[in-house]
Amino acid sequence: MVGKLTPDNMISASVVPVIMGLSPYKTQNEHLKRIIALDNGEPDPETFNGNEATHHGDALEPYILKTACQRLGIIEADLNLNEPFFCKGVMLAASLDGMGKLTGTIKTDPNNGIYVMTEDGSIDVDGWGCLEAKLTSAPPEDRPAAYRGLWQIQAQMMCTGFSWGAIATLYQGVTLRIFVYKADTEMQSRIIDAINVFERRRADKEPYPVVSSEDGNNAYPTASESVPAIDFASIQGGQKLLLDLAQAKDDKKEAERRIDELEASIKEVLGEAAEGEAEIAGKRYIVKWPMRKVRAQPEKIVPAKPETISRQKTLTLKVIS
Repeated sequence: MVGKLTPDNMISASVVPVIMGLSPYKTQNEHLKRIIALDNGEPDPETFNGNEATHHGDALEPYILKTACQRLGIIEADLNLNEPFFCKGVMLAASLDGMGKLTGTIKTDPNNGIYVMTEDGSIDVDGWGCLEAKLTSAPPEDRPAAYRGLWQIQAQMMCTGFSWGAIATLYQGVTLRIFVYKADTEMQSRIIDAINVFERRRADKEPYPVVSSEDGNNAYPTASESVPAIDFASIQGGQKLLLDLAQAKDDKKEAERRIDELEASIKEVLGEAAEGEAEIAGKRYIVKWPMRKVRAQPEKIVPAKPETISRQKTLTLKVIS
C-alpha cells in the first residue's frame, strides 16, 4: 500500500460512489464541503486517518492481490504502482492497487471464487486490467455492493484506458471472491455526469439536497443574522413540515415516557434476577438486567480548549399558543 496518490482537489475513483449518492459512509454534501474548504485554503475538515479495519486492509492487500492473480492466471503484474492515472477530458484521477496483464477468456468459477459480471459469465481479455483489493467484515456476496468497488473499478478503467478490471474482496477474513468486469460505457457516462454536476456545485457553492439532519449541517454549516427569518406559511408544504416535526417530537417524548414506565414494571418483576424470558407467538423474548463493571480510572485534567462557533446540530422548536 503506497498511500494516497491522487490530488486532493480532484475526484478520485474511490470517491465516485460518494458523489453519486451511493455511499453509506459519506454524503455528497460532506465531500463537497471538504473540497470547497480546500479550495478556500482552509484546514481539511476530514480528519479520518484510518482505523483497525483499514490497517488490516493495507497489511493484507499484497496477499489478496497475489492470490487473485494466481486464481485468474495472471503471470505479469505490477502490484507496487506509485503514480496516479488521469482521465482525459474529465476531472477524475485514480490510483490502482495493482494491474495485471492477461490474454484469454475468464469464466465464472465459484469453486475458485471467480465471478465474471457479464450476462453469460465470461469475458475475453487481451492486455492490462485494473486490480482492486478489498477487505470487509460483511458476509460473502455473489454481487458486490455498489460502494464496494463496483463504480470505483469503472472509474479506474476510465483513467487507465483498460478494458477490464477485477475487484478481489476478502470477506470476514476467510472467503476471497474475485469480481471481473468489462468497461461499461453506460456506467462511465453516468460517472461523467456525476462529476460534471459536482464540479458545477463546487463552482457555485451549491449544496446537494439534504439527506439527513446531520447532512443539513454539512450543506449549510453557518447561519447569518443578516438573512431574514423564513416564513414557512409562504412555502408550499412548509406549515405541514412544522406541524409534523412538533408531532414527531411529542410522539418521541411519549414513547420515552412509556419505555420508562414499562422498564420500571419489568424491573420490579425481575427483582434480583439478572434476566427473564418468555415464548410469545412463536418468538422467544429475553430481557436482561445484569451488573456492569466500570474499571477504575485515574484522575484526568481536561486541557483547555479554544472558543469555537458552529451551527447547532438539532432544531429548536417552540410552539406558542
